[in-house]
Amino acid sequence: MLKSKRFEPIQDIAGTAADRLSRAMADAGAKVAELERQLAQIKSYRDEYAGRMQAAGAIDAVKLQNHRSFLDRLSDGLRQNTKNLEAARAEYEKRRAAWSEKRAEAEGWNRLVDRCRLEERLAADQREQRDGDEAALRAHGVARDLLFPKS
Repeated sequence: MLKSKRFEPIQDIAGTAADRLSRAMADAGAKVAELERQLAQIKSYRDEYAGRMQAAGAIDAVKLQNHRSFLDRLSDGLRQNTKNLEAARAEYEKRRAAWSEKRAEAEGWNRLVDRCRLEERLAADQREQRDGDEAALRAHGVARDLLFPKS
């Protein structure tokens, strides 16, 4: 069995694993993007809400308390969203590192299989050349014997 054929299943497994990790990394990246979008939306809403109350001018104590309470809930939501975003970013980096490592491994197997195939091709070319040379020598020897028979 050719050396390259023995390594091809390992090469395929490493490539498949790298592809799987690439998809997982993409999913984690999409989650980060979604949480970033949500965070920006909440910040924008909080800033808009706080600005509306300032523009409204004088308000009674109950409305002011409700306003502050709602702003506090928005701030809590921002903190929780920021915490979730940080965790998602950490997960993305973890998946990116795993993918990068597996991709490097898969590329190493690809280079090894390519090198084995090249060596096999060179060996086959050398065999073919040697066989051709031997055939030419045999043909030359037969022709020489016909032209110059041994007495």
